[in-house]
Amino acid sequence: MNNDALVAALGMDAVAAVHGYRLSVLDEARRRGHRVVSQALSDVVPISSGVCVVVDPIDIRLTVTGPAGGVLTGSTLVWNPAEGWSLARPDARPTFFAGPGAESLDLVPTAPEVLAWATDGAVGPTGPPLHVDLDEDTTTIGRLLAFIDPGRLRPMFDAFAPGSRPGPLAEPAEPAEPHAAQAEP
Repeated sequence: MNNDALVAALGMDAVAAVHGYRLSVLDEARRRGHRVVSQALSDVVPISSGVCVVVDPIDIRLTVTGPAGGVLTGSTLVWNPAEGWSLARPDARPTFFAGPGAESLDLVPTAPEVLAWATDGAVGPTGPPLHVDLDEDTTTIGRLLAFIDPGRLRPMFDAFAPGSRPGPLAEPAEPAEPHAAQAEP
């Protein structure tokens, strides 16, 4: 499932969920003592001489800037719905959390799982997952949607479902009492 398909399936909830996911991983990284910079939500980013990538709001790019000498310092963690998490360390090939034999849920690991994988020093798969989509399992979509800011009343997909609005909009309105000027004699 690529970025466009995720947005087509979930609408604005996709952006809200990915934003919450980004914040969760940032919080976990900081809790573990890493200094992390979240890249722009949408930008054209040079990755080498003459080569650029377009980052959109569905992508997550986190650059680890410290602590000095830390295991992740200088590394970039990247997430997108098609490949899940990858880790690019200076002067090394990127590795992936979810490799070619991955399942759908491997594309959306929890924040502690992401940081444990990134810091354990083990060499992960050097290829992205194959033939697996984020939307193959409702548990995976549910995990991603769970990152939506709890301050929102409800996910957008639910807000527009018939009968989902609270209060008087969910039930037929009672006829209004006629005003005195309109009352029949």
